[in-house]
Amino acid sequence: MTSLLRNFEEKMTFLMLKFLPKIIARDAYDGRAATREAFTKYYSSPDHLSGSQLIQDRLRNAQKWGFTSEDIANFEISTLYVATTNTVATSFWMLCHILSQPFLLDEIRAELDAITIIRHGAAKIDSSRLMTDCPLLLSCFHETLRLVISATSVRSVVSSVDLTSTSSSISYAIKSPAVIQLPSGITHSSPAIWGSDAHLFDPRRFLPTTKDSLDRETRKKQKDGFFPFGGGKHLCPGRHFATMEILAFVAALCAGFDFMGAGEEDRDDEGRVKLPERAFQKLGTAVRKPVRDVKLEFERRKGWEGIKWEFEVGGKE
Repeated sequence: MTSLLRNFEEKMTFLMLKFLPKIIARDAYDGRAATREAFTKYYSSPDHLSGSQLIQDRLRNAQKWGFTSEDIANFEISTLYVATTNTVATSFWMLCHILSQPFLLDEIRAELDAITIIRHGAAKIDSSRLMTDCPLLLSCFHETLRLVISATSVRSVVSSVDLTSTSSSISYAIKSPAVIQLPSGITHSSPAIWGSDAHLFDPRRFLPTTKDSLDRETRKKQKDGFFPFGGGKHLCPGRHFATMEILAFVAALCAGFDFMGAGEEDRDDEGRVKLPERAFQKLGTAVRKPVRDVKLEFERRKGWEGIKWEFEVGGKE
């Protein structure tokens, strides 16, 4: 399923042209068809009964409104695409950034060890505590988003308005009808907002203590200039799920595994992971993929051999 979805994602732009898709985007076309067939089969059988509560609730609501298995399969292709295309890439970049910084992994482990309960061969974490009790891990997540998210907010101008800058006398007359686009990469990388090191990964940039040390004007600029999930009524509805998904995955890797080193191409002179270049951004994605894989050696952390992970939220699994 993963390879089929990857084929679909890689050439989705060509599918949207609707011009000879079987010829100019054959892998994507076949990948989408095979994924749709698999979902149709899944929802037409009792297999979904063993799925998560989310899967069962989505199916129940779709059937309630009269959608067929084929209709639901089409919906799920989009859901699967949205749920993986950006979160997988963000998880990759976040882990790479953590492993590229000396001693950062040890500090994050200390946070995770304090909230992890190991009992009967299982490590249990309340996922909500990743947000409240792991400030460094959460700061690394936000800093990763700042550097790798390149989404563009699009708004329609429904009535003419004059916009005046608060820091200068410049004024803009916005007429209707028109469309305004605001690429987040511009504000996320602006030295005027984040300082002279805006292009660098600072794992402590989003710590409460760091933000408290800033002057009021800078705090406001950073708050207004950071919108990885969009804003207003168009704020991503899946942002909380995506955040938990990424934090839990990276936390499990950091807490449960030792990373011995990377391939020669993937490490610097001191042996730390060297980040690859980012590929050209494709339509439909907010996070640019790496131009190449990173080869990394890792093994179970001593004392964590055979440990299984269990996640709960507020005491509920």
